[in-house]
Amino acid sequence: MKCHHCGLDNDPNFLLCAHCGHKRVIDLSGGAQPTTTAPGATPGAATGTDATRYLCAALQLDAGLNDKALQKILDEQYRAVVSSPGVDLATVLKYGLAARRRQRIRDVLIVLLALIGIGFLFSEEPQWFTLALFAGWAVMFIETLSARYGFLSAQLRRDAFDPANAPVPSNRHAAARLAEIAGQDRGNLTVFADYTPFAGHGGTIDTWSFTLNVAKAVEGEDVVEFTVQELHDFIAGSVRDLGLPGVLVEDRVFVSGHDLLHDLEPPVRQAILPDELAAPATHADDALLARLREDPECRARPYLTVRVTGWNGDLVVTMFLRFVLSAQKDLLFVEANYSLLPPVKRRYQQIDQLLRSPTARQLGRLALLSLLKIVPAVFEGVQRILGILGSPLAQVFKSLRERREITQERTFNYGATMSLREAAADNRYHRYFQQLDKEMYAKLAERRVMDALEQFLADHNVDTSDLNERQTTILNNGVYVTGQGKLNAMSVAAGTNAIARTVQAVRNAAPNNRQG
Repeated sequence: MKCHHCGLDNDPNFLLCAHCGHKRVIDLSGGAQPTTTAPGATPGAATGTDATRYLCAALQLDAGLNDKALQKILDEQYRAVVSSPGVDLATVLKYGLAARRRQRIRDVLIVLLALIGIGFLFSEEPQWFTLALFAGWAVMFIETLSARYGFLSAQLRRDAFDPANAPVPSNRHAAARLAEIAGQDRGNLTVFADYTPFAGHGGTIDTWSFTLNVAKAVEGEDVVEFTVQELHDFIAGSVRDLGLPGVLVEDRVFVSGHDLLHDLEPPVRQAILPDELAAPATHADDALLARLREDPECRARPYLTVRVTGWNGDLVVTMFLRFVLSAQKDLLFVEANYSLLPPVKRRYQQIDQLLRSPTARQLGRLALLSLLKIVPAVFEGVQRILGILGSPLAQVFKSLRERREITQERTFNYGATMSLREAAADNRYHRYFQQLDKEMYAKLAERRVMDALEQFLADHNVDTSDLNERQTTILNNGVYVTGQGKLNAMSVAAGTNAIARTVQAVRNAAPNNRQG
């Protein structure tokens, strides 16, 4: 790469020209937000991943999860939508709407037949109760058969899945809302509702941070001053060159939904919440990112995210990096957080075992399963029908309450309340190699970050002896998972004779209030 000052060649990642000593000029005309992938990664094209398929299947198979997803994501007017790596949320919700239509028809028929059957029991001809029971079983059997072989086998098997063939909602409002969600799902701004900021990326599995004296020069040299932006760009470029398939490096802003109506500076609030009576923005532009990097005390925090997606979207490790340079330019704070999205639950992955059409044995199992599910289905159907009947009135009261919280009380939380990918995640690995790959993804990214940081500081004549000690401590205290791959407080420990560092440990540190 040529120096902009003298025109002579240097190494691709040089910071100071080896010939004239001038700083490298970093061209940010294309935006200060590096969104780059290694070979094999396809940012924004999550539609073909296994995670998307499995979530589509989950909403077909689990009516409770489907109702929750549609209520907390599709039906929200003012709250943000949280995106998850490897998931095309709009496609998933299209299958959810189709499942809800089918499930509602089933519920109405089952409850109606239950009422007829009860009427027969207390009539002069109770023998007709058997006919009502048979009719109820037939409804359950047909609905189960339709779900498994009409949708799952026909559309969601690995060799048949095509997001373009997802069911199109007939309701105009639902179609418009899905279009909005598709746009929000591709943004780089996360508005979270609770304590943990990294919503949609799984539980926090590890964290570390340290402070370095960057005013201490190597012997015989003077420190070359640098900015957080220069450090950020150098680290991003180094991780991008890792060469690991599925690596995505991007900038993302995290802010609590509690803070949008207050506690933010007016320009930042206007950028994130341009309209108080609408959902927050989904994209942080270059100007906002640059401003937030220079304001470490702002409640909206920018992070350089290093995301490694494996197993066709079924396993995702994300590293969140943040750099803060003191006002005196003498201290550098470095923070890293790691999140893990485990595989989707096994019962949602059963689509991979379905044939194109059921065998006689499978039909028999479905028939027995349908019979066993009749009684629970009646009670669940009554509950859902009552919810449908009361939904319009409940929606009106909900909208009035939220508008009051926004315009009068100023207490509304704009944060997303549900991550569908996290809700469907298992609490254990499904393959031993997934466990090893999680370690590999995290450690490769971590090592590249530490090496790049050391090189950057050395190029600026900063004494890196303190960093070397920190690096040794971090790299030698990795997270090792045992106990048959379970992700819980009893199975994750850090190093020999070290304290366990788990998702539960991080949650235990959370305060009782909901402030992020």
